Amino acid sequence: MKMKRNPVTYIVSFAVLALLGIYFLLPLWWLVVSSTKSYGEIFSTNQLWFFNPTLNSYINALGKPLYPVLRWLGNSLATAIGAGALGAFVSAMAGYALSKFRFRGRNILMVIILIALLIPSVALAFPQYLEEQTLGITNSWQAIILPSAVSAFGAFFMVIYAEDSIPKEVLEAARLDGASEFRIFRSIVLRFFKPALITVFIIIFGATWNTFLLPLFVERDPSWYTLPQGLTDVVTLGSGNIALEYEILFAGSVIAIVPLIILVLSLEKYIESGLGLGAVKA
Repeated sequence: MKMKRNPVTYIVSFAVLALLGIYFLLPLWWLVVSSTKSYGEIFSTNQLWFFNPTLNSYINALGKPLYPVLRWLGNSLATAIGAGALGAFVSAMAGYALSKFRFRGRNILMVIILIALLIPSVALAFPQYLEEQTLGITNSWQAIILPSAVSAFGAFFMVIYAEDSIPKEVLEAARLDGASEFRIFRSIVLRFFKPALITVFIIIFGATWNTFLLPLFVERDPSWYTLPQGLTDVVTLGSGNIALEYEILFAGSVIAIVPLIILVLSLEKYIESGLGLGAVKA
């Protein structure tokens, strides 16, 4: 028997969701509109609608040697993809081991992971910088990739996902056939983990893409700047032309959003299945 939907509840829910959507999308819309205007037009015309739209801001952002936006974009892509791929693989190994094996110290490791979930990443940025400076890996991609790939959330999510997603019978049959643990993990476990791997990859990718404080510490050479770090320096790198600098800042900010939108939209079905199954198991 189908339950009748209360029209008042439906209208209120729709109104709340619409207001939340406007709240989150309005700044993005303003940024896109502003990136098509000159500096003077941004404040003298309707700030939420186009006025003589032009792509000059994007041409300047991608073509000015003083502002190597393309290089910053490449650095961000390299670090985010590297951290996402490595982090997903490490999280999968941790989740599989903690969910399918019982060993001394397992409970302590789970407590450490739970505590790590409560520690903000900004609190770890300076200690990570000191450690990387000692190791001599500052001003490099690995200076961002290695710390970002260690994800307490990724490990915890994989533990929850692995509890029931991998049948014990399959693992036992593989062991009876003489398969090594690494071969079982590579050939069997990773196949079951595919939705969760993609979900963790996107989460780590997004966190690494948007991170600012860690690159600020470990990347002192402008050629190694990531896009968020480079865009914050646009107004100080320029020659005093505030109009040009703000136009590049707006255009660069729009460029910074595009890869995330493409990634999420292209992998949406995997995100839904991964988060949905993980939520059910939790």
